[in-house]
Amino acid sequence: MPRSGLTLSAAFAALVVSAWAQMVPAAMAGPCVTRHCMSVPAWSFSAPDAIIVVGGSVFVADSGNDSVYQLSAGTGALIRRIRSPFYQFSEPDAISAEQGNVWVANAGNDSLTEFSARTGALVRVVGGSRYRFYLPVGIAASGNDVWVASIRSVTEVDAATGALVRVISGRRYQFSTLDGLAVAASRLWVPNGRTVTEIDSATGALIRVISAGRDEFNAPDVVAVTGNQVWVGNLNSDSITELDAATGALIHVVQSLPNIPQSIAANGTAVWAATNSGAKGSDRGGPDGSIAQISAGTGRVVRVISSPRYRVGYPQAVTLNGNHLWIADDAYPGPGGSVTEISAITGGLIRVISGRGARWQR
Repeated sequence: MPRSGLTLSAAFAALVVSAWAQMVPAAMAGPCVTRHCMSVPAWSFSAPDAIIVVGGSVFVADSGNDSVYQLSAGTGALIRRIRSPFYQFSEPDAISAEQGNVWVANAGNDSLTEFSARTGALVRVVGGSRYRFYLPVGIAASGNDVWVASIRSVTEVDAATGALVRVISGRRYQFSTLDGLAVAASRLWVPNGRTVTEIDSATGALIRVISAGRDEFNAPDVVAVTGNQVWVGNLNSDSITELDAATGALIHVVQSLPNIPQSIAANGTAVWAATNSGAKGSDRGGPDGSIAQISAGTGRVVRVISSPRYRVGYPQAVTLNGNHLWIADDAYPGPGGSVTEISAITGGLIRVISGRGARWQR
């Protein structure tokens, strides 16, 4: 039976948790009113690893403190921090959204958490042996379904009920060390460390396994799809491979990235890649992350953003929302991390959000 994570009635638990989630921002941001107060209560990120924009809000999954932060997309202000035993967040590592709700994959306890994007109220926690979640670190939601990538399988969940639809696995799919996945136009794309597997998202049937030479695929790990283009990040070669979504044919290999692509976001004109060394702090003595913009038409690198003022020393995830690009950075310049918003048109810095530090008052 799926784990619900609720020991109270569903209605009462949702009421309690919703109220708690609403109170957290006020407690964090409220002024210190006593005369000899040590500091104003502060909030900060610990290790933001995943990010998504839903309506007017930015949701950031923080694996370092088992929380999800909701920020205003307009101002960057904290709306709420969601952290409660009811939600069962445990190393939340991937995030997606559909039908007004946010879905979070918890790598620490092999579960999914669903909550309302509008209120932050808990909807359900999904897990259990039949779902076959094992270190779920990739998630994609579309229409009526949510797909979750675990180590060697993909699980499809009904977005309306949380019920298990199917578990996709087996030798013919060639799944191995799964990480990211993407869904578009009734197709599911899954990089699996050696090849890329294309699946019919309606039936779970295998369409094709795409393999290529070492120069084209070198540990494919993350993926983004837009229109007729599939963009696959290669873990071992600091490159991105572009495929034709209709045929699986190779179009471009972008080989001039500054570092390992950790996350990809794409629209019809540009591709944005968060790149870093793959190890915190960098073995070269300092942050060496960057954000690379690639032309979707030519496959050429348009610009690389690495200025310290952008605070992208260790970017983990990128997401596009119209003309704005949002980046979750795990640890720049040290523990805590930040969220950076930039213009997807010019690459100009809009803001860096790193929390509200404590300040002295008298």
